[in-house]
Amino acid sequence: MDLLGDIGNADQLTSVRSENAVLQEKVKHLSFRVKELTIENESLKAEVELYRKEAALTGFSKLSVASSDDAMDTTTTDSAVESEDFLRSGNGVYPQKPEVSLLNLHGLANPSCCALSSDETVLATGGADCHLSLCAWGAASDEESSKKVVAQACRVRCDGPVIAIATHPQKMVAAGCMDGSVWVVHYDMVTGQGLVVKATTKIPTKHGKYVKSVAWRTTTNSSDNHLLATASADGTVQVHQVAVKIDYVKDETTIHVTTIEKLHLQHAVESVCFVADELCCYAREKPYLQCFDTTKDFQLRKLSLNHGGKPAAAGTSMEDQHVSFAVMDMAVSPNGKYLALATDASRNIIVEMETGLHIRNLYGHQNDGFSNPKVAWSSNGQYLLGNTQADSSLCVWDISSTQLVQRYKDVHSQTIRDMCSSSSTDILVTTSFDKNTQLWFGPP
Repeated sequence: MDLLGDIGNADQLTSVRSENAVLQEKVKHLSFRVKELTIENESLKAEVELYRKEAALTGFSKLSVASSDDAMDTTTTDSAVESEDFLRSGNGVYPQKPEVSLLNLHGLANPSCCALSSDETVLATGGADCHLSLCAWGAASDEESSKKVVAQACRVRCDGPVIAIATHPQKMVAAGCMDGSVWVVHYDMVTGQGLVVKATTKIPTKHGKYVKSVAWRTTTNSSDNHLLATASADGTVQVHQVAVKIDYVKDETTIHVTTIEKLHLQHAVESVCFVADELCCYAREKPYLQCFDTTKDFQLRKLSLNHGGKPAAAGTSMEDQHVSFAVMDMAVSPNGKYLALATDASRNIIVEMETGLHIRNLYGHQNDGFSNPKVAWSSNGQYLLGNTQADSSLCVWDISSTQLVQRYKDVHSQTIRDMCSSSSTDILVTTSFDKNTQLWFGPP
């Protein structure tokens, strides 16, 4: 009987130990999740606070400095400048239907930015979980295969929530974080393994505040001369030269980054964009875009944001020194001739790069200083797509007529946070606070 009792006690002890192990594992998992949620919560609180502070700087100008050029009267501003590229209405070809849905690419954390590789095979997203995610989305055709794509995504841990992202044709991704750090990742498609991250590096020259925007110059074929621009709320823009070295014998890949220029624009830099060899930047409280020629020792030219883009005459009123909106996002047209500006004043602007003139003003949506206005082009350059703060809709404008021709409602259950489009085919990516990332296709 004693032996049976000992055996029973031993079984009981083993069971208790097993239960304790399970409980400890659950506690460990929950503790990690609490940490993740705390980071996400603090990140979003910090971001909201930053937007509040920045909005306070420009709030008065929106009320007191708005001129007839900034009014929502498209009949006067849009007819002032003609463009041969926008004489005819669009042909109805633009992204129209979300065909692929990738839910929870960042777990229970919010996705914050997205980018599509130039060959359209790889989707890159950044999230409040401090990760960069890369996935080969083409295998997703239904709910089950989409879950598998999400599960197989490559994840790169960064030092802070990733809020800006850009891809380079040479299989590189740049990720800007809320802590001011910037990461560069090189990936490849490997036979038998699929998508693989080959190398990761953090750029040594860290920004003092949020990295608001990152952009690659992709006009050069030199493997040693890839330029990456990173812009921050600290008022600086850094330009880096990035080179990828591959040792095929050792199967090793390394990324070399050299910071070649640092621009001090004084106020928070909301967006940067390369148009050919020109680096275009927008800093708050500036009534112009600052464009630097990277082939001419960063020679500067300014594109006015007032009076339809026409330069102000010397000695004119103080109105010429102010602007009643902030440019929150920029996107280059497929032909490289135009720049679309998303503003926080419920207005999107089409700018001709050669002259700086405002070709079109697009209205009908809602965005203010607390929103994240984003824009993307259709591949034919005839339509502009954008989000709206009013709801989770995707808006589509015919640029020639300036008409809002489509408003896709309820495509996300929460506001669209970011979007990007392909310049060669009508694929559009939208990512939202509903933790869903969707890929849209054009008509068959």
